[in-house]
Amino acid sequence: MTRPGATNVGTTWCFFVAALLVTAAPAWPLTGPAAPQDVRDPAGQVHVRVVDGTSGAPLADAIVQCGQAAPAITDLSGFATVPVCAAGLVVTRDGYAEARVAAPLPAQVDVRLVPQRRAAESVTVVGPAAGEAEAAVPGQVAITRDELAMLRSVTFDDPIRTLQQLPGVASSDELRAELSVRSSPFRQVGLVLDEVKSRLLVHTVRGVDNTGSVALLNADLLDAASLTPGAGPQRFGNTVGAELAIRTRAGRPDWHGRGMVSAIAATGVVEGPIGSDRVTFVAGARKSYASWIVRRIDPDVSGTFEFADAQAKLDARLSTRQSLSAGFLAGTSAYDEQGRRTGANALDVGKNQTTMGTLAWQAQVGSQWVVRQRVAGISSTYRNVNPDGLPLDSGSEHEWLSRSIVEWAPRASLSLDGAAQVQRFASRGSSVVYHPTTRLPESDIAHAGEQTLAGGHVHARWSPHRAMTIAGGVRADHVPDLETFVGGWAQAQVALSSSLGVTAAVSRHGQSPDVLQRFGPAGTVDLAFERATLVDGGLGWRRGPWTVALNLYNRQEEDGLDTPDRQFRLTPAGTLAGGNPRAPWVNALTGRARGAEIVLRRQPATTASGVRWSGWIGYGYGRLTYESALDPSFPGAFEQRHLVTISATTQIGASWDASTTLRLATNWPYEGWYEERSDGRIYLSAERNALRLPDYGRLDVRVRYRITLPRGRLLLFAEALNATNAANYRQVSAGVNPRTYLVGRLSEKQLPIIPAVGAAYEW
Repeated sequence: MTRPGATNVGTTWCFFVAALLVTAAPAWPLTGPAAPQDVRDPAGQVHVRVVDGTSGAPLADAIVQCGQAAPAITDLSGFATVPVCAAGLVVTRDGYAEARVAAPLPAQVDVRLVPQRRAAESVTVVGPAAGEAEAAVPGQVAITRDELAMLRSVTFDDPIRTLQQLPGVASSDELRAELSVRSSPFRQVGLVLDEVKSRLLVHTVRGVDNTGSVALLNADLLDAASLTPGAGPQRFGNTVGAELAIRTRAGRPDWHGRGMVSAIAATGVVEGPIGSDRVTFVAGARKSYASWIVRRIDPDVSGTFEFADAQAKLDARLSTRQSLSAGFLAGTSAYDEQGRRTGANALDVGKNQTTMGTLAWQAQVGSQWVVRQRVAGISSTYRNVNPDGLPLDSGSEHEWLSRSIVEWAPRASLSLDGAAQVQRFASRGSSVVYHPTTRLPESDIAHAGEQTLAGGHVHARWSPHRAMTIAGGVRADHVPDLETFVGGWAQAQVALSSSLGVTAAVSRHGQSPDVLQRFGPAGTVDLAFERATLVDGGLGWRRGPWTVALNLYNRQEEDGLDTPDRQFRLTPAGTLAGGNPRAPWVNALTGRARGAEIVLRRQPATTASGVRWSGWIGYGYGRLTYESALDPSFPGAFEQRHLVTISATTQIGASWDASTTLRLATNWPYEGWYEERSDGRIYLSAERNALRLPDYGRLDVRVRYRITLPRGRLLLFAEALNATNAANYRQVSAGVNPRTYLVGRLSEKQLPIIPAVGAAYEW
């Protein structure tokens, strides 16, 4: 049994180094608006309020020009004051289409700026898109395509792993494209791609734990992402935790491309018009061969994960008021133990294939209404084999979705959106168990099931005063033969001054059991919805390039799903119990999560030496305590009580940029009933999740250099993951001695230092 120490010198050292580097990182909206200054200005002036035409959120740093007078810049609450003139107003901001207001001008003017991605379609959308901040949502994080590009890793090139670097996001398993937000497991974090929520959007091994995964998404095709960590609107529903929404981008109207090759991966993307600029496309492909370098750096790595995928999107403007888009996504992945395990029931190779197609139509009706319709289909097949090449687990999963949306915005201070959605799930498969000596099949358990989830929401937003926004809504979800869940939310945002604002929200969430939890090998047909009540509050402050955001949260969970008899444990009487690999799912848990998050950020700014710096330091404290009939009180399996995230970006001129990210955490508990005794070895225990993994620490560093060429540019890059070679561990399945209760190897070392170099050509 190998048990690492609780702390290592590398973790402490890399914390010190990264703390010296911090001044940097991509910017995002922080909790709490800033209020406008007093607008009771002398006569002869116009007060202008600028908001996002999609979300209604105030827009800072917009340029307001009235005739030949000096332009004004909007503050954090979206307000600016300009002298009255006869020429009318011109309002501009990066990323938005220009807006004009003709004279004569009233004393106060509301201006809605339309994001550039929709300006060409002349369609204004009310509901916020992924990557765009929404008013009155505490702690919401929005990140743009440029910010994703600065944070992305050359080694994995995985958007979800990129988002693991955000403050408050926990992930200590380096081989999985998963994230935990406020101690919730990844299955309770809703992943939404272009308004399609699905758990199949990852390369992974189905039916097996402790392997690996990579997001089935190409970072080159993504436009933006937004993370709502707690209370807020439930437009997609069926999630008791956070929601991660990702949006793909449209292709450019002229031809562009990018190709990248490194020692561990190759990617390519091409985009341009089809016939005319009314129809554009973007397509990309990825191929990973990271196992080649990982096994040469650390031959003791137990398994490696490789994948290949392709993604494409086509956008067509049918008219000035209608548009059509189609998306396609397909990929295959394989986890390979390379013969390291020889047992008849040991996984040797696990393969997975996934395909997704979407079709969306959008139209503007009049000047205030927008309607949208989206349909999607997802299919995934998997097959796991043992060292004899015989099947262990095999099957398929399918999803179909239809979603209809209506949005109404009669004026800048008022909007309403609603949607109705039907999603169908189907799963079919089998699991084979072999005799350990004869290696012949002992049992073959097949499963099959289908489930339909129908739901909808209505959401309204109103700004009765320029320093205040109020919002709320209701949602219902229904699963036939199960139940109907009804939830809702209420939000408020108030600006106290030009630099200080508060935000608060409360919401009621529900998540249905998925088709495998009901009809899989360990399924229970009559499960109930998991439920949660979330309360969030935030305070935001800004001065110059500096911002501070403080968020407090509380989450009460009911009817949480659990499989308590799956793992071995000791009873209070000291006898052995559990150990059923197909222990049924039950609604057994009641929990409470509470905590605080604080982020200090320096916005991008250029120093006197010409160096552009930006950065953040994020600290989160959180606790999640569960109760059940079996265990009176225990910490959640994904509880990280202390989490520090530091990220830095430095750009020198147009050629060089460098970035670094540091994550430190007290780490998760070992999931199960374990304890460490005086002899230094691990034994079964009667106390659940009481033993924790060693403290986690990792420093990543990357550098890029750009060379301008006559027909494009060349990018040279180098990076080092886990640059200090810190020893980080993750939990793996362990054997148990039924006589002594001694536990076998419970953890394994994760990634060593991984250097990577390569080049990319863009045209």
